[in-house]
Amino acid sequence: MAYYFNLPASTELTRDQQLAVDETEPIALSGGPGTGKTVVNLWRHIFNYTNGTARSLLLTYTKTLEHYLRQSASSRNINASRNIDRTYRWTYGKNKSHYDEIIIDEAQDVEIDRYNIIKRHSDQCTYGADEAQSLYAEKSCSVQQLKQLFPNNEEYTLDVNFRNSQEILLFTKAVFPSVFIPQRTINNAEVTGIKPIVQTVGWDEDEIIANIEEIVKAYASDTHNIGILVPGKNQVTKLYNELESRINCSKYEGEMSEFESFENVHITTFKSAKGVEFDTVIIPNFDSYKWFIAKTHNIGMNDYYVALTRSKINLFLINKFDLDVNTNTYETE
Repeated sequence: MAYYFNLPASTELTRDQQLAVDETEPIALSGGPGTGKTVVNLWRHIFNYTNGTARSLLLTYTKTLEHYLRQSASSRNINASRNIDRTYRWTYGKNKSHYDEIIIDEAQDVEIDRYNIIKRHSDQCTYGADEAQSLYAEKSCSVQQLKQLFPNNEEYTLDVNFRNSQEILLFTKAVFPSVFIPQRTINNAEVTGIKPIVQTVGWDEDEIIANIEEIVKAYASDTHNIGILVPGKNQVTKLYNELESRINCSKYEGEMSEFESFENVHITTFKSAKGVEFDTVIIPNFDSYKWFIAKTHNIGMNDYYVALTRSKINLFLINKFDLDVNTNTYETE
């Protein structure tokens, strides 16, 4: 089955989210994962078209999120859906037109020189950013730099996490104590009673695949999205080749030229998952996170932070060894 797109209705937005959507001036939107930055940016873009107030362009970083936003917008306003693109593809492309407003999602992942191009094509630029989710150090842009680029934007901060349970946030904080998660965000998150599940299987690759298959079949439904998240493209290819004959699934990694499909069981990299959410997230070989962070040049703590916070309900971590993490924050199977 296809990925289940479920954009919250505009009437379900919080007061802070609604204020940001309705703001007539360009905004500078901040907030942690799951606080609704992308939802606000998308509804602001949709309302520009449905209300006829502005011709806007919504830019985002990854192809996965571009696909997600286009599909989510298409049932509300087809013109809004058609005016969604990827930041780098659009800024490097030809025949760009002028817009009343350009809205940049995941603005922290865009290098400064791209903004010089964006600003030439609109007098009003809105952006959403979270430095803790910056995954491309060589291309990143700090919040302070964004404020200098757009000094007159009205600032809005979202601090209520609607995606992650309190249990997932507490586990994430236990794994990465240096990641800033406001205590208010943790306190206000929903308590589900469902802690992350750690499965320790040793070096048996067949057991890893069997466990993934078992988890998927336990939760699979038309409206339940499952993400199988890994650090890099080689792991995407390997897992997909092992699983495609067992379960209906799709894959995507950043070097694929085409987005072939987006099923509700989706195998992708941490980076390509950013901005997207799943009801259940499975991370194989999670216990290798310290090695990846220390020994590779393109996988850092922020990548794992993003991966852990993609989950709305269930988080499964399949490991070779026991985790050196506070055991009160997870359960074992």
